[in-house]
Amino acid sequence: MKGIYNKRFQIVPLSLSGLLPFLFFLICQNLWASQNAIVVSEEALVYADDKMSAPVGYIRKGKKIVIGEIPRNRSQVYPIIVSGKVAYIRSIDVTTAKESTASNELVAERFLKIAQNAYQANYSAYFFNYSSQISIDSKNGSLKDKDPVNWFGVGIKGGVKASPSWNIDLLFNAMNAKSSEESFNILEFGIGASATIFDRGRLKTIFNVQALAIPFANYAVKNDFRVNGYGFSAGSGLGLVYRFSKHWGAEAFGGFYYSKVSKFASPSPYDEISPSFIGQRAGLGVNYQF
Repeated sequence: MKGIYNKRFQIVPLSLSGLLPFLFFLICQNLWASQNAIVVSEEALVYADDKMSAPVGYIRKGKKIVIGEIPRNRSQVYPIIVSGKVAYIRSIDVTTAKESTASNELVAERFLKIAQNAYQANYSAYFFNYSSQISIDSKNGSLKDKDPVNWFGVGIKGGVKASPSWNIDLLFNAMNAKSSEESFNILEFGIGASATIFDRGRLKTIFNVQALAIPFANYAVKNDFRVNGYGFSAGSGLGLVYRFSKHWGAEAFGGFYYSKVSKFASPSPYDEISPSFIGQRAGLGVNYQF
């Protein structure tokens, strides 16, 4: 019995030995088949599932990556390994060595997407608080040099993508401040630039810098007089955008600003003043992008 057992034990592996490499090849090819690819979109989103319902990050244009050979979800996405986990990237965001065999429809769709990315834009409407300190050389009412002046304002902003990381913005703000006897009103209009620091999933953090003209400002003491002036503002800070959907989101921002107004020609017996304001701005708003 011992000899028969040994004989059978030897015969079975020998009969399968020719099949094992073939089976191993088929299984491994199906599990591990991959191909090299290059990202062709400015910022190719990476998704947690093949239905593209949950973006988890992005890969920049020109990055060489390794993707699965077999596309998923009706050839809309390829699997990709990110931090040891399977994720998915859109087929139109990458090009592979087999691109020469791709359909004309896929190539046309990719070209259209790249063209659209070049013109991405966003709009924001917001309200803000400007907690400042005034610098003046004369005293007409209750305000004196170094006193706090609290502003409230509203604004709108439109931005267009200049590069994968930078936006060029146009801004318009209206704000006013009141003390017990004096009041100020200011309109601001200008340009800004914002750079993306972090963009992952629904959350984006940006750094912005702004230069604003003040084409109109006025100053009043009680009901005695109201005079006009002009000036400028400048500042920089950080912004945070949280996306609720593909187009809509909430925006919060804060920064350090300086505003200077030309000399207000106050009538006698009041003195002319040329105030400046320095302090922090913080605001909330809604954001729409397309």
